[in-house]
Amino acid sequence: MNKEIALEKNAILFVDDEKICHTLVNLVIPNFTKYKVINAHNAEEAVSLGKKYANSICLVLSDIMLPDISGYGIYKIFRKDKKLANIPFVFQSGIPCQEKELKKHLADESVQIIYKPYTQSDLVEMISKVLG
Repeated sequence: MNKEIALEKNAILFVDDEKICHTLVNLVIPNFTKYKVINAHNAEEAVSLGKKYANSICLVLSDIMLPDISGYGIYKIFRKDKKLANIPFVFQSGIPCQEKELKKHLADESVQIIYKPYTQSDLVEMISKVLG
């Protein structure tokens, strides 16, 4: 395998416990961006997949409310791991106005939030905003 291809950052780690959200994201991201999707359904799976695919992940798109650990918890675990520490995060939430909560939990102004339900163009725009 070509090393350059193996090290290409071309995957978005998507973390959500709702099946319908995975259906939407898996239709939009591969078809309307240049990125692939790595799916996680809870925090434990997200951390495991993050470590496994650290060299490929360019963004984490995570729900805040998860059944095991919150999206904030995933963020903090990633920030403590050298291989995962610089991966940008976008949180998604069905609860409006969680930005104060976000700032309370995280001292990182680069973290973005997108509110559910969002449209295909909202998602593509957010990915473009964060990844350029």
